[in-house]
Order: sequence, then structure tokens, then C-alpha cells
Amino acid sequence: MIAQQDSAAFESPRVGDTVVYAAHGIGQVVALAQQQVGGTERDCIVVDLATGLRVTLSLEEAGERLRAVADENEIEDVRRTLNAESSVVDKQWKTRVTESKAKLASGRPTELAELVRDGSRFEQMRGSQLPHGERRLYLQARELLVREISAARGLEQDEAETWIEAQISSSEGED
Repeated sequence: MIAQQDSAAFESPRVGDTVVYAAHGIGQVVALAQQQVGGTERDCIVVDLATGLRVTLSLEEAGERLRAVADENEIEDVRRTLNAESSVVDKQWKTRVTESKAKLASGRPTELAELVRDGSRFEQMRGSQLPHGERRLYLQARELLVREISAARGLEQDEAETWIEAQISSSEGED
């Protein structure tokens, strides 16, 4: 395990480790290096993200911003979240967007699952797409969740997408 999800402690990253960088998603540690920052040599970690972005973080920053890929317990929490009743149907658009941005920024799998579940159900219930800003957040959360489930379970992304849809659909008739 690279980092504990709720801890700032970042333990011994190794080249080749798969990590999650909050709102940016899955990435792979490609190098450990030293960089000169403000006249001081600092140990750094270089991560290539699935989005094509490469980030270099000090080990201290890495401990705050990176976490391990979800384990099976977290995936079970995601499943329960996707199955649960939607929570945002009656909230105002501005409130939903503000809350969605915070959940997306956290990058936690259960919060991403909430965004995916609520966005999917909102569109199904209304029979139309979410407003543009909300839809963009929903699709970004969905992409991050698909990639994480793929990495956690060793699935192709289309298989992870199918799994997510099955979880959302399995609870729709239980109202």
C-alpha cells in the first residue's frame, strides 16, 4: 500500500506503483528524483497520470495528495453507494454544483460513486441531460470511478462501466 487514504503519511513509494491523485485519477509512479526547490534539495516523486499529465511532487506533497487504489472493502462501499437512494434530487442547482465540485476534488471513491449515482438517476428521472456544468462534473466523476474500479479489479474500462451501471440499476426497482 502506498498511502493510507485518510493519512498524510506517504510510505516508501516505488517506481511502478499505481496511485490515485485526487481529482486527476489513476497514475503510475515513474521515477523518484531529487530536485532543487528554493535552494534546497528535495526528494520528489514523478507520476504519469492516465489523463496524459505528468506531475512531480515532493514526498511531503505526495503524502497529502496521493493515495492507494481502492481495495475490495472500498469497492464494496462504492457498490453500496451506487445502490443507495439518491440524495440531491431536491437541492438547488448551485448547491448541487458546489457539493459536486468538492466531492470531485476529494477523489474518494465513495464520493465519486455518489456523483455518478445521482447524475445517472437525475438524467433518468428527468428524461434529459443534466445542465452543462453539472453534466461535465458527472462525466468526470464517472471517468475517474471507471478508471479506479478498472485498476482495483483488473478489469477493462468497459467492464468497469458495465459493473457501475449494474449497481445503479439493481436498486431502481426497490423504492
